[in-house]
Amino acid sequence: MALKAQKREVTGKQVKTLRTKDLIPASIYGSDRKPSLNLMVNRKALTDAVKEYGYSKVFELDVEGESKPVNVVFKELQIDPVKGNLIHASLHQIRMDQKITAEIPVIFNGISLAVKNNLGLMVTALDEISVTCLPKDLPGSIEVDISSLDNVGDVISLDKIKLPSGVEVGHGTPHDAVLVYISAPQKIEEEVPAATTEEGVEGVEGEEGAEAAEGAEGKDTEGETGGKKEEKKEEKK
Repeated sequence: MALKAQKREVTGKQVKTLRTKDLIPASIYGSDRKPSLNLMVNRKALTDAVKEYGYSKVFELDVEGESKPVNVVFKELQIDPVKGNLIHASLHQIRMDQKITAEIPVIFNGISLAVKNNLGLMVTALDEISVTCLPKDLPGSIEVDISSLDNVGDVISLDKIKLPSGVEVGHGTPHDAVLVYISAPQKIEEEVPAATTEEGVEGVEGEEGAEAAEGAEGKDTEGETGGKKEEKKEEKK
């Protein structure tokens, strides 16, 4: 079923009034849509469409007053950083006979022996890649088998992955980009206990070290002063 959208005249800061009515501002643009058109969509319907199609699936949009639905993909979604709510959506109207570029999520499958045997940590360098293809060939995701990652330093790069037929790497992603690799586990440094000898006091840094040094010097000085006083008393006698 096509996602329904109404034409929108409200713009700027006034769009806040739409959200109080469970309507989300949106816009649609494309080679066959110049200039772009401002829309508003029911909050729940739009949220459901985002969950179902994401950025990588073509779906139909039924625009109020137009004779038939048009093919679109989500191009940009704006989320409220505080509440986490969807506050705006940009849609790209496409032609099924023209190639498009989209960001496709990467899914890692399989078992890495390096990880299983606790030899290293798996680090994912990219969780999505840019691809170019006809809308009918647009994949929902790119799957990567990690079972070849046996040792620390093993890498899987994009040029080692076989993309679906008709799909090419887009301009936004290097052809040899690293997707995932095995990193050596981080070593936990042991804490060195504080020294209690005179040498240890000299090695302490910062204000605590300075105070310790002053305390040690003060004791020596007092000892020397005390000794001189005793010598004077003996001379009087």
